[in-house]
Amino acid sequence: MSKYVDSILGHAIGDAMGVPTEFCIREHLVEHPVLDMVGSKKVGQPAGSWSDDTSMEIATIESLIENKKFNYSDIMSRWCDWLNKGEYTPNGEVFDVGRTCLRACRNYMNGINPVDCGLSDINSNGNGSLMRILPVALYSYSNHLNNEEVRKLSDEVSSLTHSHNISKIACYMYVRFIINLLKGMSKERAYKYLRLDDYSNYDEDSISKYDRLIKEDISKLKINDIKSTGYVVDTWECALWILLKSKSYKETLIASTNIGNDTDTIGAIAGSMAGIIYGYESFPKEWLSKLKRKDYLIDLATKFENEFINVKKDSVLGAIIGDIAGSRFEINNNRKKDFEFLHPKFCRFTDDTVMTLAIAKTLMNNKENNVNLEENAINTMVEIGRRYPQCGYGRSFFDWINNDNHEPYGSYGNGAAMRVGAIPLFINNIDEIKRVTKILTDVSHNHEDSEKGAEAVCVAIHLALIGKSKDEIKKYILDNYYELNDNVTNLSKNYKFQIKYSETVKSALIAFFESTGFEDAIRNAISIGGDSDTIGVITGSIAGAYYGVPYSIKEDALQFLDDYLRDIYLQIDNLRR
Repeated sequence: MSKYVDSILGHAIGDAMGVPTEFCIREHLVEHPVLDMVGSKKVGQPAGSWSDDTSMEIATIESLIENKKFNYSDIMSRWCDWLNKGEYTPNGEVFDVGRTCLRACRNYMNGINPVDCGLSDINSNGNGSLMRILPVALYSYSNHLNNEEVRKLSDEVSSLTHSHNISKIACYMYVRFIINLLKGMSKERAYKYLRLDDYSNYDEDSISKYDRLIKEDISKLKINDIKSTGYVVDTWECALWILLKSKSYKETLIASTNIGNDTDTIGAIAGSMAGIIYGYESFPKEWLSKLKRKDYLIDLATKFENEFINVKKDSVLGAIIGDIAGSRFEINNNRKKDFEFLHPKFCRFTDDTVMTLAIAKTLMNNKENNVNLEENAINTMVEIGRRYPQCGYGRSFFDWINNDNHEPYGSYGNGAAMRVGAIPLFINNIDEIKRVTKILTDVSHNHEDSEKGAEAVCVAIHLALIGKSKDEIKKYILDNYYELNDNVTNLSKNYKFQIKYSETVKSALIAFFESTGFEDAIRNAISIGGDSDTIGVITGSIAGAYYGVPYSIKEDALQFLDDYLRDIYLQIDNLRR
């Protein structure tokens, strides 16, 4: 699933898990913990029923999808429909309403301007804006808002119900933390950045309420030091503490469900963050099966993502991103999926990107319908390759570029599969794709294993671009190229560094077939280890064709290219608009 689905569904599950234990005493829950998703006799709701936390959140999302932006009057109107008509609820009835949210909605119904509806007194700092602020984080991340824009939007959306600075600070912290997780930071690194953030726009007294979280390391506190009340400071501290102490989605939710007091909101906040970190596949299936309106929530999250993440099927950009993300792990392998995706200091483009763009430029400038294609490819590869002598070529290919004699040398290494991702963008006939792929492989890597691997990659990209399902793509690969009997988990444990064509391509295909999204595919590839940048390139090229590349990742990745390479890519991109 996507990070949108992971976070929104993670939020709803945490909310539903916490409904039956809300206001229960912690000591009682410690002795009699709730380990499953159960119903609540207190509020008369069956298992899997989420509360006002999720109702107000999804009302906001519905408004964003329809209006394409934050329309505060429309959001308030939808919240009023929730209160008065039971809209956006799991079972058609409202059973949990915070006092401050109720008064804010009444203010709106009485004609008060939306941003003035929120209560601003010191006693109106419950967690009612924090519990529904997640859409701000997702929207801000997708639209590349800077810190000041994020703060302003977060403050305004909080102020619809809670306009005191104590509430605004909690919302801003949570939104910034979510954005850092979406960027691929670990929870520890995201917390570090949270503590270093600038809160000077808020008054010192309000900021001081968060001194323990900012000036100390809250993860070192014991459970008896943590309060779980509905006071926004306590809720935020508690949810973050649970997240930092837990090692899985399930563990996070078991802890939030049994922490006592305001467990639904703590569960919703902690669940949304854990959802991003651990992903949909980590959600217990028995909980998912009980969650009310699960399919609606998934569809809503997907529509939200599609509305605000500009994606375009692009195998070239996918390859470039896989290369950049994997570049820092080529020698020092990373055998896990939890890493900062495009690290500004340690990531770079390598020979994989240079040669991918060289092949793309060859095809872009090919005016004679593939006549003289071999000669044009060699000239372009040599011209561009010599511009970047230190980008990581293998020894044989380095000599091929720099010698005057550009004869193929029979290699079965992975140096051709990593560069052919552009071919299906320029040619849409599968037989012609196979013919051109062989030509552009054989200029250097004229071994039958190299030809087979490059062809398998290009065919997978082609099938993805024309809308074939994963099952259809996989069947074609199994029938015509490779058996794929392994999995990412096993490869991560046992894969050894090698450049053999068949092993690299098979690992990249497995990483793609097990993925739930573009970024997830590349994380799979890098977690395998081995020649991480090249496995990332091949996986990224197929995933870019299948899922499309989110705009936010595209913009970040292009910053790693110099002007010359970026111009080549942008020319390709403009041709396909």
